[in-house]
Amino acid sequence: MQCNIFDWENSKGFSLDLDELIGRMAAINIKDTFHIETVKCFAIIARTELARKLNIYGGHGCEKHNGYTLCTEPGHCLEFGLPKINVSERIAQAVKDTKNLIITFDGKPIKPYYHYRCGGSTENSENVIGSRITYLRKIFCEYCEGFDDEEKDKFFTLEDLERLLNVRIEKPKDIYYNIKGIFENLDIDDQGRIKSLEIGGKFFKGTEIVEKLGLNSTRFNYMPVRFLISCIGTGHGLGLCITGAEEMARRGMDYGKILHYYYTGIKIEEMELPEGNKPLKGKIIVLDPASGEGDIYEAKGPKGTREGEVNLAIAQEIEKLLKETGAKIYLTRRDKEHVHLCDRAEISNRVKPDFFISICQRTFPNQSASGTEAYCYRDDKEATNLGNIILQNVSKELESRNRGLRIADFYMLKEVKCSTLQINLLYITNPEDESKLTDPDMRKKAAKAIAQSIIDYFDSN
Repeated sequence: MQCNIFDWENSKGFSLDLDELIGRMAAINIKDTFHIETVKCFAIIARTELARKLNIYGGHGCEKHNGYTLCTEPGHCLEFGLPKINVSERIAQAVKDTKNLIITFDGKPIKPYYHYRCGGSTENSENVIGSRITYLRKIFCEYCEGFDDEEKDKFFTLEDLERLLNVRIEKPKDIYYNIKGIFENLDIDDQGRIKSLEIGGKFFKGTEIVEKLGLNSTRFNYMPVRFLISCIGTGHGLGLCITGAEEMARRGMDYGKILHYYYTGIKIEEMELPEGNKPLKGKIIVLDPASGEGDIYEAKGPKGTREGEVNLAIAQEIEKLLKETGAKIYLTRRDKEHVHLCDRAEISNRVKPDFFISICQRTFPNQSASGTEAYCYRDDKEATNLGNIILQNVSKELESRNRGLRIADFYMLKEVKCSTLQINLLYITNPEDESKLTDPDMRKKAAKAIAQSIIDYFDSN
């Protein structure tokens, strides 16, 4: 597999073999002294980072440079960019030995955080980045104890603290013993990491102090001798502890045991690679044929056409077309019986799709109303983009009026936890629209237009 890279320094693109790219990404973090199993960990971590960029896993490549997998600008796609590093034989061998392996959780590549040394325990994600991530749970790490950290001690005057933290501190009469009002109300976890504290009457998170004072970690002590702040461990404490991983490798543990130790509940499995004839491989779509027998709100046309039967037939045709492109498709129902709204939402939330699309028809007392329209929840940009593509293609194929995309607070739009669209295919109460909905060829045209719209959407993103 070849990857398109945007050269930030020279403003031009170039192509790089997948294994060569993984080697260069991994080499940034690898020292010559690292054990081969640690090197393998970084090869898998690098490949996992890349997988997150691929369309097949819901990525969109480089967000600055359309059409490129990633760019070499430091801090954008990659923290340190992609410097021109010679890939050693050891790294090349590690890439080969772990070929195509990535770290996944619930079938998707994780964000593989790592740090230099945790000092005895890693961190829960919510204490560092503010959100709970299941695979980033605190673990007690016995493998990095007894190691000294570089630049663990830093000295600050009261004036330094005031300037760096933007606070005013009342000067104590005896600076060596009275530190009242300087470090107060410390909230410390059971491993000694400072979660929050008060300095000069202002509250800070431990992570904020680390950033503002340039400390190594949130595990720190302080002494009132020009305020010596002494850290234990280096880095944010999330995910893999490099020092601990090295020690585990030296004790005979392989990359699999190391990665499973630091990332909770993950799997190490082969990365899915895009196929030219399977543009939606890896994508998950839930199709929702609305209504059905038993639904008191099921619409009927002037000639008795039932909405539920039409919706199911069109959804099944869309399913057939999308499966041919490699997508995994779920239907909220496969027979004529109605499924309740909350059950349909639960089906979708359980499989965590890329899109949820509800197939419906519209009704109106005035039989002259006709056309196709779509609804999405507010601020759902993905649904907005896909909805407009579907409306354009369906209206053209069915020779119907495009009534536009609208914002709504419908139950399904709010309760389904992914980008969600409700497509109202024609007005079943309009005699001409009803005739189209009963025509098998027109149903296939509608299904083909929707399926092609989904392909076009993912291709352009």
